[in-house]
Amino acid sequence: MAFGINEFSSEIAKSGVAHVSDFIVEINAPGKAFSGDARAMQLRIEQVSIPARTLLTFVQNYYGPPRDIPYRYVSAPISLTILMSEDMREREFFMQWQDLFVGTRRTSTGASPKGIYDCGYFGDSVGSVTIKHYGRSPGSQGRGGGKSTLFGDIKDAAEAFGINTSAILNPGGINIGRLFGIGKGAESEIKPLYEITLEEAFPITINEVQMNWADDGLAKLQVEMRYTYLVEKSKNSDVSGAIKKSRLRKGIEAFQKFAPVFSLVKAQGVGGAIRAAAQSTGSGVLNAGKAVKSILPF
Repeated sequence: MAFGINEFSSEIAKSGVAHVSDFIVEINAPGKAFSGDARAMQLRIEQVSIPARTLLTFVQNYYGPPRDIPYRYVSAPISLTILMSEDMREREFFMQWQDLFVGTRRTSTGASPKGIYDCGYFGDSVGSVTIKHYGRSPGSQGRGGGKSTLFGDIKDAAEAFGINTSAILNPGGINIGRLFGIGKGAESEIKPLYEITLEEAFPITINEVQMNWADDGLAKLQVEMRYTYLVEKSKNSDVSGAIKKSRLRKGIEAFQKFAPVFSLVKAQGVGGAIRAAAQSTGSGVLNAGKAVKSILPF
């Protein structure tokens, strides 16, 4: 099928594009860890990586070329980049989290506090990390948790045909989508389109922080988080579309699927369309019969 700019624009309008800056990270440390301010930590995590997954395989050679057969997967740690406070409390947060596993550190006086070499239990020392991704397109957010409205259905219909509605929703910089509960500025809770939670997570590596008299930049901390498994949650169970489709848009897409049938009825009438379908079906059956006959021994 030849590339068409209209099809491309329609696809982008239907499901949008993901922006790497539209995220937030929630750190849920075990209860015994340094509590700190969880909200402040969210605002300081400026970079995160969506987890990767790699399949492990073994080579099986039945006949012909060897095949790699997957049997399990491995997940690499994710990396966090955190803008640190003046007292570097973010580093202390993750250091105390590691202390739950390997024991407390020595004090500034050099004395050995009680439990310095006492290792903690794994179940008591792990937490979780949740990464939430948000959308920008008007159809991804709405009043009352994304409930369909008449204005929103009209907008969905326009986007289904590849029409950019930004000029309509924001004429002269005035956001009229707010009046109808859609788009940026709508008075509703913004919910993530995609959410992934790393379970049994812990900071496996707290990287060094480079200090330099010749540089007046901001100090940032990089932490690698190891986890056991992950739980993914999407706003739409159909992974092929990140934005939930309205009833009107679903109807439009259904109409587009049957458009060739409607064109045939319009051109040849109902009777002609039925005869054409019967001829096509009969031709298919005949071809199938010939194929079966060619492989039978009698």
